[in-house]
This record gives sequence, C-alpha cells and structure tokens, in this order.
Amino acid sequence: MSFAHAPGQERAKRFLKELVRTGHVPHAMLFSGMAGTGKKALAVEFAKLLNCLSPLDSGCCDVCDSCRKMDGGHHPDVIWVKSEGTFIKLDQVRSLKERMRYRPFEGKWRVIVMQDAQNLKEEAGNALLKLLEEPPGQNIFLLTVLEPQMLLSTIVSRCCHVRFQPLEETLVEGHLVSALNIPPARAREIARLAEGSLDRATWLAEEDRIRHWTELLETIHGLGDLPMIDFFPLVNRWAQKTEDLEHDLECIKLWVRDLVLSRLITDYHPVFQLDAKVRRAVQGARVEALFALYEEIEEAELDLRRNANRQLTLEGLCLAIKDGLYGQGGWNSFSQGR
Repeated sequence: MSFAHAPGQERAKRFLKELVRTGHVPHAMLFSGMAGTGKKALAVEFAKLLNCLSPLDSGCCDVCDSCRKMDGGHHPDVIWVKSEGTFIKLDQVRSLKERMRYRPFEGKWRVIVMQDAQNLKEEAGNALLKLLEEPPGQNIFLLTVLEPQMLLSTIVSRCCHVRFQPLEETLVEGHLVSALNIPPARAREIARLAEGSLDRATWLAEEDRIRHWTELLETIHGLGDLPMIDFFPLVNRWAQKTEDLEHDLECIKLWVRDLVLSRLITDYHPVFQLDAKVRRAVQGARVEALFALYEEIEEAELDLRRNANRQLTLEGLCLAIKDGLYGQGGWNSFSQGR
C-alpha cells in the first residue's frame, strides 16, 4: 500500500519488496537518478516497510505504531543526514558513528537516509567509507545521489545500486493538474519539457519560466551568426543575469536531445521549435559531434556542482555549440555593421 505514495519507479519498488520478502536486505543501498524522480519518497516508504509491524504483500500496513511514527517524522530509528550549508561534513558522520554504537530503540532496523550524498566533503566521504566497510549490525544506509560517479568509487562499490528512471509524462502531467491545479493543456506542455522530473515540472510551472527558456533558446540559435567580438560580452551578461545556470543547462541539454533525435528520426517532433538555420546545421553535422555536444553539457553541469567558474563554464559550452554545429563557418571577427 505505502509504495503507492512514491511516484512511478515500479521496477525499483518490486526489487525493494523482494529484498524484504527474502530477508536479503543489504547494509547499504544507493538510489541514483535525476532530481524529482522520487528517490526521497521511496527511501521513506522503504524505511517504513523495513520496520512495519504488520507488513503486507503490497508493502507496509500504514496503520501500525511504527508506520504512523514514520509518517509523522518522529520515528527514533530513522536518521536523516542532509547538507549543512553546501556540504555534508565530517562532524555529521562522526555523530552518526556515535549513535550507531547502540542498538535501535524500537524497530528491527535503524535506517540512515543520507540525502544528496554527492555533497559529502572529502573527509566526510572517507569517514563514511569506514562505516560502510565495517557496518554495525541492524543498521541500513540509504544514500541518494544524482549520479554515482559523483561519489567515491569505493563508496559506490559497497552499496546495492538502484537506478531511478525519469517518470512518465502522463504521471508528471497528472501531478501538475491534481497538486498544482494547472490546466490540462498547459500541464501537458510542461510535462513534455520536464523530462520526467517532478521538481523540474514544478519549477517550470512558476510564472515566466517557459518564457525564459524560449528566450534562452533564441540566444542559442543566434550563436551561429554571432561574431567573436560580440560573443564574449553576451556570455558574460548571460552568466551574470541568469538566476539558475544549472536549469539553463538542462534546457540546452533538452534542446541538444532534440537535435540528436531530429538527425536520427525522420518524423521526430521536437520539444522545441528549431529555426531553419539550426535544422540545416543539424543535417550537416556528424551524429558523433551531436553526441559529444550532449556530453559537453553534462560535464558542464558537473563542473557547476563542483563550484566551477560560471562564466568560464558557460563560455566553454557556447564555444562547443558554435563549433559543433557551425564549425569554422560560424566564426567572424567583427559584427557585420563594423
């Protein structure tokens, strides 16, 4: 029953229920996937199932004392570890180690949920690794992360890895209609842009978000004719003005995905409108170059999460777009009016 509270992820739900049914629950699990795909929600429901007093075939009962305490957020055997400021710090892991010296207070298991484990500082990550190498009994770690490569490989190797897939468009659309009272037609448009993320869909539902993305892509489309003398000032203004560069990169990544599929599938209907010059450039570009451009964006996103310089990151990406789509023909030293 309770797993229905978490959106989608039917394969992950079946796997987790089977672990509990067979009694083969690993001491550490890693939930990876893009933001807004239900990692936190499913971690909560899995923690409930582990300590449920009357579990059902479909999940936990939702009515026993343990389930009610979980729902109320005050179960003594569930520990939430989150970033303090930007990072998860060494003192937090040390405090966790101290608590793990004792048996769970009430339940069969103590469940430690570490949200956004990619924010672990290096020394905190090394301290966590020692806990995972010699885990005390009756303790289960649930780590959530955007991408497994953002963690120490030694931490990943000690976890049972569960990958979360993007949610179905119909599920995202239904959430927007029921939870946010978005009109169905607009909810359908937002769901297509959200690419399977409830977080992104909620963000896009705010006023002027889609208009901002439309203006952003007009800038990207204009890179092909932009001379070098105007290129760097434009990128500088963009980096200074935008409120969320990471969301901007997600928009560009979705646009590049359109380019790839338009190149490979004759009757593909892109999410975004592509102007005539971009369409010609896509048809003339090598597919490998388009895939490389997609990887450039993902690398730029990782760089931003590592606190890289915003302007330099954006400059590198825009240069890659200009060269990847238009090659040397996309470069002029001066504006046409000069």
